This record gives sequence, structure tokens and C-alpha cells, in this order.
Amino acid sequence: MSRYGAFQIGGGGVAAVLLLFPIILPEIKIHLAIEILIFALLAVSFNLLLGYGGMLAFGHAAPFGVGAYAAALSCNHLPGMPLLVTLLIAALSGFVGALFIGFFCVRLKGAYFALITLAFQMFLFAAALKWRSVTRGDDGMGVVRPELYLPGLGSISLMNIHNLYYLTLVLVVVGIVACYLFLRTPLGNAVMCMRENDVRASFLGYDVFLTKLTVFSFAGLLAGLAGGLFVLFQEFVATTAIDVNRSFAALLMTVIGGTGHFLGPVLGAIFYTVFQDWISSLTKHWILFMGILFVIVVMYLEGGLISLLKWERIRVWVSGQKE
Repeated sequence: MSRYGAFQIGGGGVAAVLLLFPIILPEIKIHLAIEILIFALLAVSFNLLLGYGGMLAFGHAAPFGVGAYAAALSCNHLPGMPLLVTLLIAALSGFVGALFIGFFCVRLKGAYFALITLAFQMFLFAAALKWRSVTRGDDGMGVVRPELYLPGLGSISLMNIHNLYYLTLVLVVVGIVACYLFLRTPLGNAVMCMRENDVRASFLGYDVFLTKLTVFSFAGLLAGLAGGLFVLFQEFVATTAIDVNRSFAALLMTVIGGTGHFLGPVLGAIFYTVFQDWISSLTKHWILFMGILFVIVVMYLEGGLISLLKWERIRVWVSGQKE
């Protein structure tokens, strides 16, 4: 069987399993599956920056949180707004927020870039915390989950967890496919070129600043969409959507899954969410075990968990040969 045929069969099998989840899983597990989908989109957007662009952003929660608050405010203050328009507003809010932050950040490199993105994220966190008349601070803001209207099908209630799962699945797949197609464009190739040596890329005629700003903003758009979906799922938004823990969760998922591999962050989101759900049911100190796991992956599994799926790596480990 050709590699392409095997890929088609594998992709079809994964699609079938995803579509059958609401049928074969209990409701509590469907909630977990929705959370995995949302975090997978967030991790893929972060990997676009770190794995492909070489930009370590400690403040990636900023566009996620901006999208979350934009969706919540739209639902509460514009009740007649179509749901898909609300999610579009969330995605565009993440895009605009990332565009503004990126304008000041993408000129920098290394630790300076990482820390200035963190500074912007903490500024937005402080704004969400103190601007209580709009965001209600750390008390959070409840959201009434609106219905989804589709021409020909009428109104679809998202209070039904199955309907919410399918909506999330479709939008997350659209976002991940959009990211994949973006990386196949000349602009996406330019981003990877700049990851290796942006000085050489500038000598070749690339506009380094504009290219990095574009990819930073596009990653913000995907993160904003993930934030909007997160609000619909939780029916609630608070400052935890834009705090530093959210940024480092995206970093953990990406590194554990495998940076630079397109599906690595998806695997990392699955593992992170399932492991957190399991270990937090055993101990309140679950974050300690997550940190230990992160250290082990960084020290002994450079390619992340997805590298274990490569047959060559498995063959070497089994045989005991040196790589």
C-alpha cells in the first residue's frame, strides 16, 4: 500500500471516530473531548509561532483571552447576534490584539521577545481584573449560550452537548486546516526560512518584520477563535482565560506533543488534557506532576511524544542501538 493510501485510510478512520464520539462516549467524556479540541486549536496556533516561526511567546494567552472576552461581551450585550458572527468577532479580536502586540514585539528576538509578549499579556490581564464595570474582574462573567441558526435547518440548540461538540469539531478542523494551508504558501515557507536565519532571509529580499507580524497575527486569529469556543463551552469567562497559566499551558501542550511537527500540538493537547483530568482527580498537587513530565520530555524526548510514533525511533529503542 502506498503512503498516500495509508494516509487516506488513517485519516478516514480518525474522522469516523471523531464523528462517532457523541454516540460511543458518555456525556462527561464528550465535555472532555470538546476541551481537547479547543486546546488543540490553541496549541496549533502556538506551534505556528514557536515550531515554525521560532518565536517563543510567553504571552500567547493574550489573543485567547481577548477572543474569549469579545465573545462573552457579544453574547451578553448583542443577544440577537448570530452565533457564527460572534465567533468571527472573537477570532478578529484575537487577530487585532495580536497585530497590535506584534507590532511592538516581532522586531525583538529571544528572551526579549518572550518577555515583552508576557508584559502585554499581563497588562491585558490587569485590565480584565480591574475594569470590573465591563469584565466583572475575577468574579467572572456568565454567558448565555445562544442557539446556532443554519439556513435550511433552522435553530439548533447548543444546550445539547452533542450539537456543541459537532460545532466545535467543525470550527477547530477548519482552523487547523487553515493553518496547514497557510504553511504551504510562499509566506509560510518564508516564515520557516526566517526561523533558521532572518538576516539571510532579509538579504534574499524578504520583509522580515511584515512576515513575522503576519504570522503572529494569524496565530492570534486562531487563538481568538479558540477563546470564543472556550467561552461557549464554559458559559463563563474570567481572568483565568488571560492569565499566565493559560500561556504556559499552551507551551506545555506544544512542547510535550512536539514542536515543529504539525500534529504534535494536537497530540500534546490530548495528552495534557487527559493527564490533567486523571491526575487532578488523585491529588490537588497535579501541577507538580505536570512539571515533572515537562522536564522529562525536554531532557529525554527532544521531538516530543509524536516522535514516538516514528518507526525508526521505535526500532532504535528496541534494538538498543545508538541514534
